[in-house]
Amino acid sequence: MSDKTTQESIDLAAEEKYWRENHDAQPHATESTTYEHFAPAYRVGAKAAAKYPRKEFGEIEDDVVLDYEKHQIGSALPWDHVRSASKAAWAKVSGVISAREPTRGMRGGL
Repeated sequence: MSDKTTQESIDLAAEEKYWRENHDAQPHATESTTYEHFAPAYRVGAKAAAKYPRKEFGEIEDDVVLDYEKHQIGSALPWDHVRSASKAAWAKVSGVISAREPTRGMRGGL
């Protein structure tokens, strides 16, 4: 696992911009949910990558859930609905895997 980031180096504004622009391409995005529904989960996931360097998501998930529940606002979605968003943000910031890009996995004509 990469140690790409530290608590001081994470640019939450850039992460928010990225997820706002790429949310609709994510597998967890639906017509009835917007980026705003998932924003707290993306934020907590991104912060977790810096807060828990060199840890696998499974090792820190309980702490991430607590952070999400502590910082969610009003009608934020329950954890089981946003887990994949939080994990995607964690993975992007930690450098483990890249987030799903709109063209990822698509092939040209055969």
